[in-house]
Amino acid sequence: MVDGVPFSGEPRDSREAIMQATFCALQEHGYAGLSIQRIADQAELSKSTFYHHFDGKDDLLLSFLEYILDTFDQLFQLESSGDPHNDLKTFMSLILGDLPHAEELPDRDAALRAYVELRAHAVRTPEFRAKFTETDHRFTDRVATIIEEGIDEGVFADADPELTAQFLLTMLDGIVLQSATREDDPVEPMRESLEAYIDEQLVVQDET
Repeated sequence: MVDGVPFSGEPRDSREAIMQATFCALQEHGYAGLSIQRIADQAELSKSTFYHHFDGKDDLLLSFLEYILDTFDQLFQLESSGDPHNDLKTFMSLILGDLPHAEELPDRDAALRAYVELRAHAVRTPEFRAKFTETDHRFTDRVATIIEEGIDEGVFADADPELTAQFLLTMLDGIVLQSATREDDPVEPMRESLEAYIDEQLVVQDET
């Protein structure tokens, strides 16, 4: 791991090796083509090591989703400046795959595709639906806290922090979905539109 950045460098232990291998195998094979054997081959570990910790592929992927959520929190803490305006844009950039030390990490487009595939699996799998519900609530709480801090500091105009957070995250989810399922890449123009919304509608305007 490079400077505390997950998915970079050598894993610290067997669990991190499994998480890295799951990430890489998911990007290469997709959910449908994913298997414990392929993950084991990627991690250079025996299948028995996996079944010692996990009941099967879905159990492993649910743990992987929790690991991704914790990873995101680590990255945000590393990049957070304490300035609500900058932190909101940092959060948005991390969602869109603009990660620090990008040269050390898997391809952004492949990572977004992997996320969309797992999210689609939640349509018919209650355990995945529950995990993504939890993830959405945690992300909403994080963004709402940033917005509330910005309002308290006079950086953001008075608004409902939770509703504003839900709006921004819904827009970000839409951008991720389109980026993963279109031939062209809508990320940059949509990012610019979101930043314009933040700057023009949320940030308190200087009247001087």
